[in-house]
Amino acid sequence: MDTLTEQALQAEIDRELRLVDSAIAMVRSGSARRVTVVNLPLGTAVLEAARARAALHRLVVTPVWSADDSPCALVVDAGEG
Repeated sequence: MDTLTEQALQAEIDRELRLVDSAIAMVRSGSARRVTVVNLPLGTAVLEAARARAALHRLVVTPVWSADDSPCALVVDAGEG
């Protein structure tokens, strides 16, 4: 993979994680109990990082699977209680 492609891929991963971070912040603040982040072409690639980030705040991230078994959305949830 050339450097430009690697940079573009990393930029997209960073963008998707920023969206997840925003969703985590909304749930943490109490503004929402659940936030769905959609249109994530690299949802599979960011899933574990998103789960780890949410777990730091006792939140849960669940993927919403598309017909081709790749997540196109991630749900950040306050969980039970």
